Amino acid sequence: MKRTMITIVASAFVFCLAAQEKPIAKVHYNFMHVNDTTQRDKHLRDEVVTYLGQNSSYYTSYSSERLNQDLKRQTDKAGFDGNIVLSKSTTSIDRNYIFYPSQEKAIELASFGGDSFLIDSKFEVPIWEIHDESKDIGGYNCQKATTDFKGRKYTAWFTTDLPFSSGPWKLQGLPGLILTATDSREEVKFEYAGFDKIGGETQIVIEAPSTAIKSTSTEVKKLEEAFKSNPQAYLQSKQGRSGTTGKVMFGGAVVVKGGPGSTSKATNISNLNIKSVNIKSDDSYKPSKVTNNPIELTQ
Repeated sequence: MKRTMITIVASAFVFCLAAQEKPIAKVHYNFMHVNDTTQRDKHLRDEVVTYLGQNSSYYTSYSSERLNQDLKRQTDKAGFDGNIVLSKSTTSIDRNYIFYPSQEKAIELASFGGDSFLIDSKFEVPIWEIHDESKDIGGYNCQKATTDFKGRKYTAWFTTDLPFSSGPWKLQGLPGLILTATDSREEVKFEYAGFDKIGGETQIVIEAPSTAIKSTSTEVKKLEEAFKSNPQAYLQSKQGRSGTTGKVMFGGAVVVKGGPGSTSKATNISNLNIKSVNIKSDDSYKPSKVTNNPIELTQ
């Protein structure tokens, strides 16, 4: 079997913000992560998306956008009675990434407790081995590639029909767009869920949010542990501080997750005669709150 080796040397960089650009397309994935190996059936899931630009890409959760769409669908209905019911069946990923391949730069964004943090990150590209095997995914002819990356063995399927050297999460660097990727233990999966072109009139931009707080991975880890151990105390400690992002508030206004790739601005619903908002969790989705199996098994 003919195999091609692709090796790209990763490099660290001094943090800086590159010029913003509008994405020209986006690819959707259904993400699954077995975060707790003692309860493999209670895994995390999310709908994630990678926004694709000419010189950059942005990987993030799409859950907030789906919430926006559901909210608008209900309020736009004829005979809307003021009562909103939203369903929750995913857990938004808390790490987003912006990549600038030509500059070998990357930005990590951590989000929790209504805050977003910018973290200096190392631009890394897996060392891929391309195989002859091919198959159809979503109407695209895809080729197989494998890699050992961050402690896991991944099999990915990419298509040169979509000439973007990107994919989900940190999986990138192939001569085409990655449509699916799965680790050998089937503990991390990214399944193709759609590809859309984005018109030039879009208001979406790929850039770090201006309200994000520049920090370090060590400091963010401490803050995140404090938030998880006592969310109420964490939120009280930052009361009165401006510039919070990623909040969802009801009773006057809905502020939907902002930042790179966000299609939604703060949506004021104070004039929509909202009587109640009920957020229901899907009874079939009860992920474990324990994480003993992170995506990155090695640094």
